Amino acid sequence: MNYKFYRIILIVYALIILSISATPSSDLPKTWLLQYDKIIHFVEYLIFGVLAMKSMMTRSMKVGIALIPFGIMFGFFDEYLQSFISGRYSSLGDVLSDSVGFSIGIILVYLTQNDR
Repeated sequence: MNYKFYRIILIVYALIILSISATPSSDLPKTWLLQYDKIIHFVEYLIFGVLAMKSMMTRSMKVGIALIPFGIMFGFFDEYLQSFISGRYSSLGDVLSDSVGFSIGIILVYLTQNDR
């Protein structure tokens, strides 16, 4: 699959993240998985980082480093959005999990599929 396909998937995935964040807590399913909030954030943004890196025409470390601030800003925006939603709250710990997951996703793609 080429980078344009991944770019479309990336945009759809970002919209899914934001739509879930905009869902009031009363509308979310009550499940035991929610006790692993930081792990969920990590995995969610790991996938986001993989998609972000694969959506780039070149997959160099320079590109990856340039992407990381955007992933961090998206995580901050996501948490900020949640602060306005009924029953939801913002957490810097979630932003940290998001940032680490996003960064590791980028690094994994770089290590496995970079343009050397």
